[in-house]
This record gives sequence, C-alpha cells and structure tokens, in this order.
Amino acid sequence: MLEELGRWVSENAHLLYRYLIALAVVAAFYYVSRVASRPISRLSVALKPEVVHNLERFARAAFVFVGVLIALSIIGIDLGGLLIAAGFTGLVIGLAAQQTLGNLFSGLALLLEGRLKVGDSVRIGSDGGVVESVGLMSTTVRLWSGEVLTVPNSSVMSSPVYNFSRSVARRVEATVGVSYRSDLEEAIKVIREALWNNELVLAEPEPMVFVDSFGESSVNLRVMFWVPSQAFLAARSSGLSSIKRALDSAGIEIPLPQRVVWLREGSSGGAGLADQK
Repeated sequence: MLEELGRWVSENAHLLYRYLIALAVVAAFYYVSRVASRPISRLSVALKPEVVHNLERFARAAFVFVGVLIALSIIGIDLGGLLIAAGFTGLVIGLAAQQTLGNLFSGLALLLEGRLKVGDSVRIGSDGGVVESVGLMSTTVRLWSGEVLTVPNSSVMSSPVYNFSRSVARRVEATVGVSYRSDLEEAIKVIREALWNNELVLAEPEPMVFVDSFGESSVNLRVMFWVPSQAFLAARSSGLSSIKRALDSAGIEIPLPQRVVWLREGSSGGAGLADQK
C-alpha cells in the first residue's frame, strides 16, 4: 500500500507540483484582493455601509477570479473554450443590461473621481440643488425648490455639472437702467460706492459698472460684483438692494418703460404725445 502510494507520488510529482503552485497563486490573489479592497472603505464620499460592502466584495471577487484562471492554466486546463463561452455570455448579459451597466460604471467613476460629494450645491443640466447621496446606480439631489430628484449616474456623467461648493466666490451680474436725463458718471459712481460699502460684496475682484446698451426708455448699465459662494442668494439680494437705495438717495431715476405715440388728426397732420405706459 505504502509502496504503491510512493510509486504514484513519484510518477505524478510534476502534477502535484503544479497543483501546489496553483493553490499558492489562488491564495496569493485572495490575499491581494483583501489588501486592495481596503481603500474602498475610506472613499471620500458619504456612502451607505451596504454600498461600501458590495464594492469591497466586487473587488475581491474580481481578484480571486483572475487568480483562479491563472491557477487553471498552470495545472494544464485549456481555457480557450471556457473564455469563449464566458465572453459570449458576457456579451449577451451586456446587451440585455446595457443601461444598468452604464449606470454602474458611471457610478464607480463618480465615486473614484470625487466629482460630487454629499452636501455640495450643484446644477446638473438645468436642475440645481444639494447632493444628498451618490450611489452606484444613481445620484440624489434635493432641489432648491424642495423636491428630491434622482438622476441616473450615466446622465450625470454625460451632463454638464456645475459644482458651486468648489468655488470660493461667485459673480453676480445685473442690468440697471437709468433715465436718459441722468448723469451717467454720477450714476456709475453711486453704484460703485454702494457696492464698496456693502460688507457682503467682495473688494477683490472689485465691482465693475459700465454702460452696456441704450434701451427704449433708459440707458442700461451693466453691474458685476463678487460675493461668497456660501451666502450667494443673501449677498446678491443685499447688493442689489443697496444699489436701489443709493440711486434713490442720489435722486437718480430708474425709469418705467415709455413709448412715444404720434396721433394724426384729419389732414392737418397735427400730433400729440401719449403719456407713459
């Protein structure tokens, strides 16, 4: 019995050596999978625990799968047919779940890239709000109007994303119309002083005021000033209100829309002016 076992071992030593190497390869890839999946738990985005756990499991399974393929190749199993079958199966699954896989890979890209974080003020396409969660399949945004919007991650990746939380300051742009009878230099000076004296308006970059266009009833001044991003709405309202108060105090008129109408009476060609509308 022992002699037969010894003879079998000596005859199949090369096979046993291959099996040992194959097991060592699988064990090594398993160890690498555990080490490589640890950074996933330290992602810089707020994820649900189950999402992080699934990411770790996915990463480990991928490493172990590669190790098993290498081990099978070492012990002499032909992987050609297996890979062809696996490729065909993957193609069928990919075509059937193309949209789902697109969202999945887009979600992985968002998580690794760190483009969005929970709490960021963003605008995705035409929708703006605060990011509440970044998942594998979709991103949830609470709109500034209060509704909760769920956006597929593939749409997030293909849309322009404006992240207002990443910028320190934002620029406010407004058009202020003054009467044609007003002194333009005085109006520009008054607006600049009003912005300089507003504590919510940044001094650098400094506010800009210039003549933009001639309207039907007013000369339009273009006003641009910078405010802190975190207080954008309040600072914008404060800056525009200070401009209105300063113009009123200086006696500079912001005219109502006007239209001049000529009325013809009979054949004499007499005319009169209509009142303001």
